[in-house]
Amino acid sequence: MEYYRFITLLNRMQYTGSVKVIGQKEEIGANALIKQTVVLEENTDREFKGGLAVDFFKEKTELLDGIKVGDMITVYLNTRVNESKTQAGKFFNSISCWKLEKGEGSESKSSNKDDDLPF
Repeated sequence: MEYYRFITLLNRMQYTGSVKVIGQKEEIGANALIKQTVVLEENTDREFKGGLAVDFFKEKTELLDGIKVGDMITVYLNTRVNESKTQAGKFFNSISCWKLEKGEGSESKSSNKDDDLPF
């Protein structure tokens, strides 16, 4: 039962922020795995804003089509810890995206001026 709650928690991890940097697609490793990194900035009025770098792999890089710097997006995340292959006992986190939603605050969001609402 504890395992099930842990998996449920992982499936709900998400982060909403403004796109600060969209990296170039790159091939990594012997299998030429396609990877693209996006840096998101926290949407807050605080002086020192937080941020998060998120990796997109393989076909998930297509989620970034139409996304540009300044867009507000929500990313749904998978996290993993990996041990360094060159330094025993050293670990690093990997944060990758499996789903992306464009937010309400996106600069590229188009407004529908043809709606016939009375207000």
